[in-house]
Amino acid sequence: MRRMAVLGVALFLVAGCGGGGVEVVMPAGPQESDMNAMEPTASPTLSTLGAYETAPVDDAGNASTAVFHRWGIWGGILRDDAVTCTAIGCPPPGDTIFMAYMNHEIDGTVGTATRGMRSGTSPAAGSAVWAGRVAAYETEDVMTSGGSSVTAYAPVEGSARLEVDMAATTVDVDFTSFDNGRADMSWDGLAIRNGEFSSGTPGIAGAFYGADHEGVAGTFARDGLAGVFGALRAAE
Repeated sequence: MRRMAVLGVALFLVAGCGGGGVEVVMPAGPQESDMNAMEPTASPTLSTLGAYETAPVDDAGNASTAVFHRWGIWGGILRDDAVTCTAIGCPPPGDTIFMAYMNHEIDGTVGTATRGMRSGTSPAAGSAVWAGRVAAYETEDVMTSGGSSVTAYAPVEGSARLEVDMAATTVDVDFTSFDNGRADMSWDGLAIRNGEFSSGTPGIAGAFYGADHEGVAGTFARDGLAGVFGALRAAE
């Protein structure tokens, strides 16, 4: 039986006075709106959300299984003026565009979910690419020392790339560079309607997030893997 490595803890990124007396007339300075315009605009970033832990299936340590604590991908704008979040599964501090994650349910199964500010519209004009990550799991039936069969979960990660043809209102999805020796997978020409896209079973379902379609995220199940993906629009 194989034994899966422990990832450990996930990354959590945090990442007036007045006077009186003589009136002095100063040259007009920049207005507040002008100052805001001069401030650099923070760019969205991807971070790891949540964590997972592994433990032996039985005392003999025949295999280990992963338990997911809202583990996945966070997309948003990080802030350095917020208190670091230390609870398992809470998002990094900042303005969230989307969260795509997996979580162990009460019955022991793993559920997948996405949350955030859906765009509600499809990207328009030209073509563009969104790049990001995949967080998924595979299952294996293992026998314990007591002779019973147990389903063990193993985490798998990879890269995500989505290219949108805005004239045709379609998206091509590519998941590559998986660990655990998993093969690449792709979906071509998925129709986008109201900022959402999907395919059949086994398949994929995703949506664009943010006022300007900054992010895209969703869930998938295919070729023995199930999980989530999250990506941000690449600079043009």
